[in-house]
Amino acid sequence: MRELSVQFPGREQRALDHLSATIQSGQTIAITGPSGCGKTTLLRTLAGFIPQLIHAEVDGEIRIGDQHLSTIDLAQLSPSIGLVQQDPDAQVCTLRVRSEVAFGPENLCLPPQEVQSRVTQALNALGIAHLAERDTTTLSGGEKQRLAVASILAMQPSVILLDEPTAHLDPEGARDLFDLLGQLQQATACTLIIVEHRLPPLRSLNPHLWVMDTGRLVERNASRVHEDIAHMARQVAVDRSFPSHCRSPQGTLQVDHVSFGYQEALIKDLSLTVEPSMILGVIGPNGGGKTTLLRLIAGLEDPDEGTIVHSEDMTLGMVFQHPHQQIFERTVRRDLEIDGALDESQLATALASARLSGLADAPPQSLSLGEQRRLTVLAAVRGAPDLLLLDEPFIGQDRDNVTWIVEQIRQARDRGAMSCLVTHDIPMANALCDRLLYLGDQAILGTPDDVFNQLREQGNSAFTPEFWEIAE
Repeated sequence: MRELSVQFPGREQRALDHLSATIQSGQTIAITGPSGCGKTTLLRTLAGFIPQLIHAEVDGEIRIGDQHLSTIDLAQLSPSIGLVQQDPDAQVCTLRVRSEVAFGPENLCLPPQEVQSRVTQALNALGIAHLAERDTTTLSGGEKQRLAVASILAMQPSVILLDEPTAHLDPEGARDLFDLLGQLQQATACTLIIVEHRLPPLRSLNPHLWVMDTGRLVERNASRVHEDIAHMARQVAVDRSFPSHCRSPQGTLQVDHVSFGYQEALIKDLSLTVEPSMILGVIGPNGGGKTTLLRLIAGLEDPDEGTIVHSEDMTLGMVFQHPHQQIFERTVRRDLEIDGALDESQLATALASARLSGLADAPPQSLSLGEQRRLTVLAAVRGAPDLLLLDEPFIGQDRDNVTWIVEQIRQARDRGAMSCLVTHDIPMANALCDRLLYLGDQAILGTPDDVFNQLREQGNSAFTPEFWEIAE
């Protein structure tokens, strides 16, 4: 890359600003930096998506060997460079898991036996062979993320770009993915370029570290230990995003002997109580029912058995696992005003608190995934709901943005609201939550210490806070 710059229409600041670097064949590059600093834009540009599929003004050059990237058609580029996108929903394009993994090799016009062999290898490598005949629309976020990786590995590219590949994975899945990538690199000498906020899982790959900020490469091959944002949650003074309309707590949330499943039982005879000012953390493996539990509480699914009881007057704010599922309007301003108009001062204060200043008239779909996430959090907390449901709210966030989201949860607690937080960030769950619910082969409910002790006794250390502790 030489003097590479990318400017999106309607944006004053360049997404990439005169970036120059050389990546040798077979290297592993880990890229980190604040949300919205250009990490995803860089990967999309290296993959040829920008400007061939996503319109932007691109200056400077990218060379692959002796070829200019701008002279290579995407169809010619795809066998060599594979991109695992930040949002797996944006990548999955077929209706069945096996078909999704086969889609790439089939488009390379490989013999049917070779296609089948690659599909089997990729499914087994990602641990999702048992999902081969599943409808892709029934998968959890983590299962979709594994599927997205498998579909790229089946193409056997020499360069693999991964945009926060562990964002939706449980801790054990994150470790297994990087172990797999290490084995793949040793066997094929492929080049890995990985965007991540959670860096400890990457240590086994011994990567070169790049730190980006405002579209620039500000540090490379850093020798310092880059702390995981999960260890940086702290209490800070943050102005409220909206005027507080505090209400008296509207009773408790009671889940009473609830069972639910899609094709098979997912939640079995679950009972729990969430009381005012309680923060309930929900952890567990991918596909264990965490998102489904939030959907049941929100009334988006009906239990097969049992009941969910709360006050008829209870108000609800929800942050979906995938932001695009709850972004409806053409501008950020209009999305925040769905529940009523905001004056310019209120809007400016809210956007500034969430580090979205200057984006009031931007289309929400043009925002980065991290920016979309903060927009959905703003929308969820605006009405000071009695019950706050949050599905992986920390994905795509740097330390300061994680701190802001934590502050929104704490403000909800302080006014008496209940919160249910689904997260794979186990240290965060330990620090923030009053009670924990582990959803796995069996449900475990209790204080964080009680739940973690039971998991240790079961040999399930992947879901304990020390699993990704950073060595001093």
